[in-house]
Amino acid sequence: MNKNNHQSQKNTYLPYFLLSLAAGMLTGGLIFLFKLTAAQVVSLSEMLYALVRSQPIYLVLLLPGAALIGLLAAFILRFEPDCRGGGIPTAIALLRGLITFRWLRSLLCLFSSAMLTYLGGVPLGNEGPSVQMGTAVGCGTSRLFAKQNRAFDRYLMTGGACAGFAAATGAPLTGMFFAFEEAHRRFSPMIFMGSAMSVIAGTAVMHGLCALTDTPFAVFELTSPATLPLRHLWAAIVLGLIAGLAAVGFTRLYRLTRQVIQTRLSRIPFTLRIVLIFVAVALVGFLSSDSIGSGHHLTQHLLEKADIWYRLLFILAVRVLLLVAANNSDVTGGLFVPTLAFGAGIGSLCASALIALGLLPASCYPIFVVIGISAFLGACSHTPLMAITFAIEALCGLSNSLPVIVGVAFAYLVVEFSSPLPFTDTVIEGKTERANRNKVSQIVETYMTVMPGAFIIGKEIRDLLLPPTCTVLLVQKADTTLRSEGGIGVGDRLFLRYQTFDPDRTLEELEAIVGKQKAAPETQIYKNETNEEVPDV
Repeated sequence: MNKNNHQSQKNTYLPYFLLSLAAGMLTGGLIFLFKLTAAQVVSLSEMLYALVRSQPIYLVLLLPGAALIGLLAAFILRFEPDCRGGGIPTAIALLRGLITFRWLRSLLCLFSSAMLTYLGGVPLGNEGPSVQMGTAVGCGTSRLFAKQNRAFDRYLMTGGACAGFAAATGAPLTGMFFAFEEAHRRFSPMIFMGSAMSVIAGTAVMHGLCALTDTPFAVFELTSPATLPLRHLWAAIVLGLIAGLAAVGFTRLYRLTRQVIQTRLSRIPFTLRIVLIFVAVALVGFLSSDSIGSGHHLTQHLLEKADIWYRLLFILAVRVLLLVAANNSDVTGGLFVPTLAFGAGIGSLCASALIALGLLPASCYPIFVVIGISAFLGACSHTPLMAITFAIEALCGLSNSLPVIVGVAFAYLVVEFSSPLPFTDTVIEGKTERANRNKVSQIVETYMTVMPGAFIIGKEIRDLLLPPTCTVLLVQKADTTLRSEGGIGVGDRLFLRYQTFDPDRTLEELEAIVGKQKAAPETQIYKNETNEEVPDV
């Protein structure tokens, strides 16, 4: 084995196996603790709201208490802005290299801020913070055990994020699809292996701890629903179209709310906005218990039986208004479980209507809720494979895989024709704008030479997590001989083009991949005064 091949294997197997397994195990243990604590906090919140509803005199204490919780949350979010908003969009922005964070500080603040969200009953879930904490664990694993190779960072962060998703949702296969379809939107062997090792380790730890403490691992307690007859497959198409239209409306409402908050309500201080959100949630929670919280109980209830249609419509309308207001105001929390609740509501309403009209047997009700969940989820995030996998893996949809696929496909068709920005990308867009506010970007074209021992050696371009917008325009091989190992070799020159707000940091990221350059790279820099995104070539 030659020296280059040895270095290539070291830079491959270390993040593939050892460090990915370590990141997954640490993430599994942490998310177990997080979910256990969150469950206790949610139980306390439900008990307090029930007490106030039974004794309305305590409302005079509930509102000041909610304001105090909001004040504490605002303090934490001011101290650590990386914990603001949805955890999954933040994690994806980190994995794509669009923003940076301080992993340990973010981890501690995220845990405590999320608990305040659950105590107040804000309709946000725990899977978002779980993914972001997994990302932080992956970053910490790299910084602690691979200090000399910063190229490992985003691979291990990806593995930690996938392990966090799998542990939070009880869906390990969906956790792996998260890396391909949502985080990086491409497949490569390195992303697959790193994510797989972390998910396996995290799921194993989570399963073991759940067994020891008699804690359920699955998100929902379900029995397999009846199989939808092929003659009723048309109904899955109808439900998919309705879910797709609802997803378009939801995304546009989110963008509109963000614009209103950024323009007309921009003069309201950040702390006051957070306090007002918590007080508003407290008032709603006093009137309706199903209109607050993550939506887990509502989804479980709708999977089992239908609710009165006008009551369910009211609950969904209130929840969506609170959700978009809270998330756009940067309250910590996840959007995944609340999204499932909206999908369950859509599926429940459609199924109830079709059953009442005699077009669908009552036994098909549960599968229609599952189709509604998966169709709305896939349409909102533009991740149809993740949605289908989650339905089959976590919602007992294996016997109804065809109706689920049909519903998701038609929902996805609607959003593709309407061309709205995916909901997750809408949130990421706002985070990136805030991170780079008042900065002027540069467009850089540069040549870099692959140095001995570099991370890139032996890898294909598809395997590399390059800085955002960075495109390899040309690879000049150091020699013309055929090499059996393939991939990039020592001495090869890469012609790169990218847009950056921080040239020094981007150069550092590139040198972590191709090796420290002996001389300053041949570079051409253009100022991008309009800050328009550089298109991929």
